[in-house]
Parts: sequence; structure tokens; C-alpha cells
Amino acid sequence: MKIPAWHVCLPFILTFSATACAPLGKQPPQAQAVTAAQLGLSEQHTAAPVSPTWWTQLNDATLNQLIDTALAHSPNLAATAARIRQAQAGVRLTGSQSGIQAALSADGAGLYHESLSHPDSLAERIFGNDIQYGRIQLKARWTWDFWGQHHSELSAALGKKRALAYELAQAKLLLVQAVSAQYMQLQTLYAQQKLLQQRLDIKQQQEVLIHDRITAGLMPPSQLYPVQNAQHQLQSAIRDLNDKAEHIRHALAALSGQSPEALREPWLPENIGKLPPAPVHALTADLLGKRADLAAQREAVLSRGHLIDAAKAKFYPNVEIKALAGLSVLSIGDLPHLRTLLGGILPGVTLPVFTSGALKANLAQKQAEYDEQIARYNQSVYQSLKEAADALGSYQAATERIVMQQQTIKLGKKSVAAARDRTRAGLDTHISVLNAEDEVLQAQSQLLNLQLQQRVGWVSLNVAFGGGFSAEQSVSGSLNAQTITD
Repeated sequence: MKIPAWHVCLPFILTFSATACAPLGKQPPQAQAVTAAQLGLSEQHTAAPVSPTWWTQLNDATLNQLIDTALAHSPNLAATAARIRQAQAGVRLTGSQSGIQAALSADGAGLYHESLSHPDSLAERIFGNDIQYGRIQLKARWTWDFWGQHHSELSAALGKKRALAYELAQAKLLLVQAVSAQYMQLQTLYAQQKLLQQRLDIKQQQEVLIHDRITAGLMPPSQLYPVQNAQHQLQSAIRDLNDKAEHIRHALAALSGQSPEALREPWLPENIGKLPPAPVHALTADLLGKRADLAAQREAVLSRGHLIDAAKAKFYPNVEIKALAGLSVLSIGDLPHLRTLLGGILPGVTLPVFTSGALKANLAQKQAEYDEQIARYNQSVYQSLKEAADALGSYQAATERIVMQQQTIKLGKKSVAAARDRTRAGLDTHISVLNAEDEVLQAQSQLLNLQLQQRVGWVSLNVAFGGGFSAEQSVSGSLNAQTITD
């Protein structure tokens, strides 16, 4: 019995395909991500997670409305959301390449033919000497993902999309932080303006009293100059605060996606309210899993790792099957006949024997990109720890100084009461009472600055410890690999 030639060649082809792999060569060690143990972080968890809407704990309706407006109209958030949609389209495109690729095409032509040796009549030349050609083809191609190249590329695309979703969560958090900090500064400026106006009233009262005593010959005229100079300084300070408040209004309008005119008076921030307790009191290991920016960096690292796997898969032989089915005729009227059918299946094997140089260069590039991403992640970890430590230290320092400043104000109020007692006893003038009151107002102004530092530190603490970030909620609505390939 005669054995077909392809039966004889098939074992040799398979053996050659199995051994025709491009050599990977010596691979450099990959960079490693820093761990919580290496950073010396405590393994214990924070007492309670940060609320996803932590700013509402301030019970400030005006601030809540500003933040809602900012989240709804921010161009930066809209741009990041558009990047996520682009990544989602990329995921679908990558996923579609792992299935069967099919295309339907049709073409045809009409050719006029005339024999010069046997000319026909005009009607025959027009209707009888045409060659009509037509073809309809269905082409299909399928690549066997035996080494997982397409799967790795799809996983990398999905990781990129998840990273962008986490970046969007981080962008929202930073926007809330910026709006909150600016709003709190504006609250402090208005409170400072009230204190400056009270101090200016005191200086004006002192000017009247000193002027009367100068007129009575009890004081020299030079005693009036320091009081008048203080009034000019206070008036200048009030104008400076008004200018700063105007700039902060403009900044808040830009952050919330509004025109500068939207936050002009009579729009005013609410009075400074009670500050909620701090969400955390120490740096712990779970900080690394609570931040959206670190989650985005980790997804980017994983995505780079999948691209390395895809690059390695290209070193191995790949099997591709092509199929063709259709109709091809020289006369359109013959289309229904079976003799016009055509079809075929063509298997193919890609052997990366002579492209090892290009494959090694591509793999080296992917590995370098992975190492770069690891370095970026490590730097983000160090930066996040710095931000958390700074926020914790600033909040705790401001809290301690507030207690001391409140004691100073209490002592100042006692001095005011003592000055009034001396005035009623005829041992001193009312000018001393006004000086003591002015010192209390200055101490209250310093207290406002410390309270601003504490409130901004409270905001920074919530942000530095994740701001209630949830990976599941950030990627909700995203497609998984199974959905895409289906």
C-alpha cells in the first residue's frame, strides 16, 4: 500500500516544530517591590477604615455642595474617564484577536471581448461577447494560543484598565482634598477678618481716650502715634485678607467647574465647626493596601509582567489555521451550480528560528519597562509613607499646640478681668483694659491659624490613609476577560 507523502513528513515536521524554539538566553534578575516588613511597618491594622465620604463628617452643607459640584464638573476627571473608555476599547480589541478572525468579501468584473477575424453584428458585440466574472469568499483564521501569548496580552490590557480606574479614584480624592483645604482657608480668613475688625475698633477707642488725655495735659502727643500706626496696619491687613479671600474664591470656582462670579458675595462659607476625631493614630502595614495610587502602580506592575510573559511566548512555535470557502465563476449565471464552489484549509506553523535577535531585544525592552515600573511603585510607596507621616505629625503637633494656645487665651482673659478691676478701683485707666483685650484677640488669631493647620491635617490624614478607597467599587462596571472573549 502506498503511504501518502504528508503522512511520512508529518512526524518530522512536528519534531522540528517542537525543537525550533528561539533561545531565551540568560535573563537578568527582575527588580523587586518593597514590602511592609522591609519598611518596618507595624502589622496591626488601623482601628477603623476611613469613610468614603469622610468630608461629610464636618457637617458643612456648603462644603458638601462644593465637592459634589467639583466631582460632577471637573475636566480632569472627565479626561481620566475618557482614558478608561479608551483602555476598555483596547481590552475588547485585544480580546477579539484571540478568537476566530473571519471576513466576507465579494468582487466581480465584466470584460468585453471581440474577435477581429470574425466580427459579429452590433447587437452580438454589445450583448454576446461579454465575459462576466464573479467571486464571493469567506476567509477565516484561528491562532492556537498554546503558549498563552494572547492571554497574557489580554491580562495586560485588563490591568491597564484597572490601573486607570484606580487613578480616577485617586484623582477624585485629591480633588476633594484641594476643595476642602481651600474652603477651610477661606473660613479662617473670614474669621480672621472679624478679629482684625475688633482689634481696629479697640485701637479707635484707644485713640479717643489718648486724645482726651493729651487734651487734658495728662499725656504727651507722642503717645498717639503708635495707636494711629497700629490702625493703619490693621486696615492694611484687612485689605490683604480681602484680596486673599477673593483669590481663594476664584480657586474654589475653578476646582468646582464654575465661573469666578459664581462664588462672589453673598455666597459665604459656613462658620468653623467642630472637627471630628482623627481616623488613624499610627502608620501600619495596611496603609499600602488602602491607597488608590499604590493600587494603580501595582496594577501597572502586573500589567508589565504579563507583557513579559507575552514576549516570552513569542520564542516558541505558533500554529495557525486558515480556511477559505466561497464561489468563483466566469459567468454570473453559473453561481447556483456546485461546480462553482471552492474551499480549503491551510494549517501553518511559525518557527521563530531566524528572529531570535529581535525577540531577545523585545523581551529585554519589556523587562526594562517592568523594572522601571517597579522603581516607580517603590518611589510611590516611599512618597505615600512620607505624606502619611507628615499629615499625622502635623495634625498631632497642631492638636498639642491648640491646647497650649487655649491656655494662653484663658490667661489673657484673666488679665482683662484684672485690668477692669484695677480700672474700677481707680488704679488704672481703661486704656489698659483695651490693651489686654487686644492681646486676647491676637492670641485668638494665632489659635485660628493652629485650628486651620489641624483641620488641614485632618483632611490630609483621611487622604493619606486612602480616603475610603475600595478596589471593587473603583472597577465596578469593567468587563472581565471572559465577558470580552465571549
